[in-house]
Amino acid sequence: MTVSCPIPLDEFAASTTAHDRTVALPPNCFWDSEFYRFELEAVWGRDWFCIGRVTDIPDPGDYYTITVGNEPLLIVRQSDGTVRVLSNVCQHRGQLLLDGQGKVSQIRCPMHSWVYELSGELTYAPGFEDDATFELGDVCLPEIRSEVWEGFLFATFDDTVPPLSGRLARLKDQLANYRLAELKAPTPLEPERHDWNWKMYADECYHCTYLHARSFGGMFPVPPDAIDEDCEYNDAENGIMAYTLIGQHLDGAATRTGKVLHPILPDLTERERSRMGFITVAPNLLIVAMSDKVKYWVWLPAGPAESYLGVSWTFPEDSLREPKFVERWEMERKDLHTTAEEDLVGWSRYQQGISSRFAPRGRLSGFEKTIGRLQDWLIDHYRAAASE
Repeated sequence: MTVSCPIPLDEFAASTTAHDRTVALPPNCFWDSEFYRFELEAVWGRDWFCIGRVTDIPDPGDYYTITVGNEPLLIVRQSDGTVRVLSNVCQHRGQLLLDGQGKVSQIRCPMHSWVYELSGELTYAPGFEDDATFELGDVCLPEIRSEVWEGFLFATFDDTVPPLSGRLARLKDQLANYRLAELKAPTPLEPERHDWNWKMYADECYHCTYLHARSFGGMFPVPPDAIDEDCEYNDAENGIMAYTLIGQHLDGAATRTGKVLHPILPDLTERERSRMGFITVAPNLLIVAMSDKVKYWVWLPAGPAESYLGVSWTFPEDSLREPKFVERWEMERKDLHTTAEEDLVGWSRYQQGISSRFAPRGRLSGFEKTIGRLQDWLIDHYRAAASE
C-alpha cells in the first residue's frame, strides 16, 4: 500500500549522510499530525520493533500490555511455553481487555464477559448460547507476528518483512559473550508516557560531554576522544547504529565508585570490559552493554508529540541472588538519577523548541554520526512507503 508523505521527499535529501553537510530532519517531523500518521505506516507498520523481553513473563498466563501508536497489544505466555502477541481489543465491540501486567488463566472482557483462551480463541459469549448463526470458532483475537531475539521480543504488522534473525545475526555474534538471552531484570519493564515525539530518544553522546558533564561525566569521564562512533557494532544496512565509551580503566561505570557494582560477566574479553557499548536497533531499542549487566531502553509512539519510554536493567541470575544485590542496584539507580532527570528535561525542551516557527534544521556535528545513520534508515523507510 502506497502512503502519501505530507513533506516532499526531496526535502529529506539534506538529512542523509550522503549529503556532505548533513542537517537534522525537518522540524515538523516531530509534531505534525499528518506526518505522524504517515510515519506510523512507513516505519511502525513495515518493520520490526521491540516490545520488551520475554523473561518478564516466565510462566503460563503471565502477561503485560503495551500500546504502539493506535494499537493496544497483549503479550502473554502460553501453556506450551511460547509467547504470543495479540490484539488487546475485544472482538465484540472493541473494548480493551487487560491493563498493565499480571497473570490470568483466561482473557475476559470487562464489559460483556466474552472469554478468550490464552491463545486468543473465543470460548464464551454470553447471550449467544442458543444462536445458531453464531460460531465461537469464527472469532479470535488477531495475532501479531513476533520473534524472540536474545530474549528481546519484537513484533511487526507486516507479514512480508524478512525474519528479524537474519538482520540481527551479526550483532548476535558480536554480543555472544554477554549471554543476552540468559539475563533477567529484577522488575518488569514499565513504560511511562511523555510529552515528546519518539524520535527524541535517538541516541548520541555529543551531549554527554556537556549536558551530563558533572552528573554522568563526574563518575565516568567522557572527553570527546573517549567516544568511538565508528565502533564495530555499526551496521547501517541493518538499522544498527552504535558508539562505545572507552573507560579509563577496566569495568568503569557511572557510579560513585567509578566502577561497576555487580559481579563481572564471566565471558567478557578485556576489550569488552574496557568500554561500554551503546547500540541502537532501529527504530526503538537501545542496548547498553556493560561489564556487569546489560541495560536497555524501549520507546514507542503515542502521538505526534507523545511517546512511551521504558528502561530496564538485566543481570545473570547469580547476580540477582547476591545478598547485596538490591542495595547495590538501588545505589546505582540513585547515582544515575540526576543524569536521567537531565535527559527528561532535555527531551521536553527539545519538543518545545522544535515546535517554534524559528526551529532550525541544524548541521549535525562529527559527534552525532549515530543521528545521521538513524536518519538514513528512517528516510529509506519514508521513501519506500511513499513510492510503492
